[in-house]
Amino acid sequence: MVFKKIILLFLLLSSIFTFSQEKIAAFKNYLKTSGSDLKDAIPIVNQENGDISLFLMDAKNVYGYLLNSAFEISKQMTSEDKSRKYKIIIGSSVSGNNYRIFLTTKKHDEFAWINFSYENKTSSFKEFKLESNKEKFVQTVNFENKFYLISILKNSSILSVYSFDNQGSYQKNSIDLSDKSFHDKINLKTSLYKLLTVPTGAYGLGKKVNIKKIEENNPNAIEVTSENVKLYLRKNKIVFTFDQNIFYSQILSIDLNTFDTNVKLARYPLAYLQKAIKKTNSFLFEDYIFLIAITREKFAFSIQNYNSNEPIKEYVATLNDEISFKNTPIIQEGGMYDNYRELKTTNQFLRKVTSGFVGISVSKSQDNYLITLGGKQPVQSGVPIPMGIGVPIGTIGSVSVFFNPAFFAYNSYSNTKSVIVKGLFDTKFNHIEGQIKDNAFDKIKAFDKIKNYRGLKEHQSGARTIFKYKDYYILGDYYSPFKEYVLYRFKN
Repeated sequence: MVFKKIILLFLLLSSIFTFSQEKIAAFKNYLKTSGSDLKDAIPIVNQENGDISLFLMDAKNVYGYLLNSAFEISKQMTSEDKSRKYKIIIGSSVSGNNYRIFLTTKKHDEFAWINFSYENKTSSFKEFKLESNKEKFVQTVNFENKFYLISILKNSSILSVYSFDNQGSYQKNSIDLSDKSFHDKINLKTSLYKLLTVPTGAYGLGKKVNIKKIEENNPNAIEVTSENVKLYLRKNKIVFTFDQNIFYSQILSIDLNTFDTNVKLARYPLAYLQKAIKKTNSFLFEDYIFLIAITREKFAFSIQNYNSNEPIKEYVATLNDEISFKNTPIIQEGGMYDNYRELKTTNQFLRKVTSGFVGISVSKSQDNYLITLGGKQPVQSGVPIPMGIGVPIGTIGSVSVFFNPAFFAYNSYSNTKSVIVKGLFDTKFNHIEGQIKDNAFDKIKAFDKIKNYRGLKEHQSGARTIFKYKDYYILGDYYSPFKEYVLYRFKN
């Protein structure tokens, strides 16, 4: 009976691989000798030469495979899992054939790194802390194969950027922004710390940092882009956007070469409206900032030049209007009883979106711009939170708000609870008619449905990952009966 199941699985694998036309590599995890399941896969891309280090982890060991740009294994190594209490991956760095993974505890108050040397087939482990217990961990970025950790001094506007060298030692760069003006939701002057944090714990007396890291070219879901605080890595600059204020988006950029800073504002559409219920947000993409404002009576979105703030285009619709600049129905996804529903009127759209968290997302569809407008719906108390939505995802290995934005974005995209409408626009942001094509995440979702239909899903074990590589996405899946790891390519 077991033999028959394995034969059937082999045939299913063969048929789906032929069907998909997207398989780019498959290799045996021959380093693994234990019977325990794999629990995680950690991909690290060398930005200089295109090598990929793929670490597969079970309960005790880490199995490292170094793949060249042709997806052939050039080196491999096994190491004991030394992470112990450090369960959250926050970033990585690369130097030659050394791949370093940075980790933190659930409270984000202790840190460590593990360095894997493919040359020596050894690993080393080191713990470290922030220099002051008054600092609060904010986020991380990887720039030119180097790792940067950002913290903020509590109740202040003083940031620190820890930059790590090839040996895992850091240099702390302190950035005092106390002379800059930051404003809260009702336009009162506030500190950067208050913009970066939200109340937590009993009676809201505690504070936790609430910030999402955005990779602009991902098909980012409204669940991610509707957050009030977002971080982007744009060339050599870290860029924060703060969208708590209802009049303008506040933008802070930090140059990673010089640590010079710049603070500027981008005014929302409908800024003249001081409504009790008014939701605003922004999104950065290419040379533009996209801004949205919504009340129960109307909504508008505008496009401005990111560098000059020069207005380029604005679209407005009221509750009695048909949305003339949409290419899809108004879609509600992720309901308790109906996962997909089409809303009929703009009034319904405004009512649903203003009850939640508004967002705007932009991506490229061939040479045109695909703009998604809408809102994330609040999760009802007692309703299970699916993978990809809310806080729990930040504590699951490589599906992390810190380490792998592409995987995080996909899980949010495929487990959405939102109300959205999509529109296509040309290079001058004129609305154009046309069918919206599936993006890479849509194709991965469809691929999963096929695997589920053909009985393959049940044979996948932990260790799934999705990551950006060059101009496409790679999906990694592990098939435990064969100890085989398979990589697939998906393009927008």
